[in-house]
Amino acid sequence: MRRTVALAEALRQPEFLRRSLESGRGLDMLRNPGDRDRLVAPYYRLVEGVDFCVGEIRQELERRGLSENTVIVFSSDNGHFLSEHGFFGKWFMHEESIRVPLIVCDPRLPAAQRGRVSPALALNIDLAPTLLELAGLKPPAAMQGRSLLPLLRDPQAPWRDDFFYEHLYRNAPKPPNRIEPSEGVRTRDWKYIVWVDQTGPAREELYDLRHDPLEMNNLAADPAAREQLERLRRRHESFTRELK
Repeated sequence: MRRTVALAEALRQPEFLRRSLESGRGLDMLRNPGDRDRLVAPYYRLVEGVDFCVGEIRQELERRGLSENTVIVFSSDNGHFLSEHGFFGKWFMHEESIRVPLIVCDPRLPAAQRGRVSPALALNIDLAPTLLELAGLKPPAAMQGRSLLPLLRDPQAPWRDDFFYEHLYRNAPKPPNRIEPSEGVRTRDWKYIVWVDQTGPAREELYDLRHDPLEMNNLAADPAAREQLERLRRRHESFTRELK
């Protein structure tokens, strides 16, 4: 039933998305579960291999007597669609594609401050300022991002309320090899996506992440969500002005 619902949702995508690079492969994986299973198995083996290597690094730090004075920051490339929304690859702004793991292990922290999770919107641009501050250096004023050290001390510390997303790489002029360019704004509870080369009702997407974390119900045309749509449109416009 779940796969049937996912396929129906994928087929509701506008044609320009269903014909984007490798999206056909995502639809095929929904229609043929065996294809997805064969792809996911080596994907999980890769994750297991990374976990094993991290364990080896920690063991080596312990062997050299460095484990209590070495901060480990673990992250990765962004996520990868495995048929969610009928997509394959990692081009778009949906949660499966834009999320990355981020774990900071600082053995110098008191025991009571370890193992905590922060709801803050941390970004990959925060990694460089964090590493510089950990090394006792001040990040340059022109550097994007913010050091995450305040969140290590207090996971609930005030932080950014939203961030700007863009994927504007135009790899091909036409489907089926084209990646559809997009921009958007992600807040704690809402997501706004705009397909910058498109016009008409399918140009925008709006999701209430608190009540629809799987992003199955596009509210861009819902009159009840009009205020949120207008607010995020304005925020998107301000981001594009600020970041030029």
